[in-house]
Amino acid sequence: MKRKLFRQTVNEWHPNLWLAIELLIVSIIVWYIADFLYTACATRLQTTGFNTEHVYRMEFKRTGPSSPRYIAPAEGEDENEIAATELRRLLAAIRQRPEVVDASLSYQAEPYSQSYYGTSIWSEYDSLEVNVYRRAMTPNHPSVVGYESARADISIEQLQDLLREGKLLLTEFKPGFNGYGNSHANRATIGAEDLVGRSFHFWGDSINSYTIGGLLKPIKRTSIESGLPISVFIPIDESTTDILEGKTISVRVRPEADVDFIANFKADIERLYRSGNTYISNVKSYDTVRIESDHEGMVEIRKFIACMVFMLVSVFLGLLGTFWFRTQQRVSEIAVRKVNGASNVSVFRRLISEGLIILVAVTPLAVLGDWLLTHYELNADYYGYFEIGRFIATVAATFILLAIMIIGGIWFPANRAMKVDPARALADE
Repeated sequence: MKRKLFRQTVNEWHPNLWLAIELLIVSIIVWYIADFLYTACATRLQTTGFNTEHVYRMEFKRTGPSSPRYIAPAEGEDENEIAATELRRLLAAIRQRPEVVDASLSYQAEPYSQSYYGTSIWSEYDSLEVNVYRRAMTPNHPSVVGYESARADISIEQLQDLLREGKLLLTEFKPGFNGYGNSHANRATIGAEDLVGRSFHFWGDSINSYTIGGLLKPIKRTSIESGLPISVFIPIDESTTDILEGKTISVRVRPEADVDFIANFKADIERLYRSGNTYISNVKSYDTVRIESDHEGMVEIRKFIACMVFMLVSVFLGLLGTFWFRTQQRVSEIAVRKVNGASNVSVFRRLISEGLIILVAVTPLAVLGDWLLTHYELNADYYGYFEIGRFIATVAATFILLAIMIIGGIWFPANRAMKVDPARALADE
């Protein structure tokens, strides 16, 4: 039966050729859609590397000379030193709130920061160079925002002690993965673990050297960012003026006390959180920051999903029309089979098998087209362009989806053809 069906499909090569070409093109398009959906889902499910539950973001500003509330420094006083002292007072006041666990400062290291401050670290001894994103934070920042140690035998407190010693922290990466670019991808055998304890210079600085003290788990900038860039974290010394200029305050609140924190804080903001010319200007939960950060990306994703739904509906209607026309042309053949004792199930099975045979025949060519799109990096970007598991999953999903479309596209016209009286169908023929 199967051999006869295959031979009949080959003999009817002319109409089946156009159907095969249609299925080939549709298969590649649907695979591209499936690959994008896979990437979107995988990105959303991938851990961000931080925990911002019960964490708030605060910004501080300084009153300018044009303001009536401006306090001019005394003669001979350094305004930067005054500003740093005022900011330290605000931090101390925030930490004294009974519901606050701790507060930290960071520069481009706060969660959902979309900073692209890229640089590289290099070793003058062996010309090793790694592309990184440069971040800065006070030593207590990792525990405030929920960073995790990459090694089970080293706690986050130990990593914070390394920061206090002036050492840097690096996010974990595997050999062969080299940050936001591939200009130095010649170090395919070196991973983050191999860099711990080694001294490096930052790009453009051949004088100051820094030691990698430990590793954090990979950290994403946003929840919808694909891939995990390598980041290096530099300690900020709270006793210096480095705490000024663009720094952000992150505050972790005790879970049991996290009730109307923003409203309660703002009620005290003018009385307790203004020191000289420095004041807290804004308070947001990181949930709000996440929504704002992801807004443009989510709008783009929704547009793609709308386009994909339209594409899939169009593909289904196209296949339905094709098989409807093919089935209507074979009404007399169906009538003859029923007259000779064929059941509805057997006729259905035969019609569906013809469509699936053509799909199976074009699938290898479609997979080749999918691989070419992947090879030339034309598909969705997610932590490198080729992963065998991802490729197999999306190819399988595409095949299953097209098979369902073919079965649905054949079932509707075939069901209608089954209801035609065989005698009438043969008489019309």
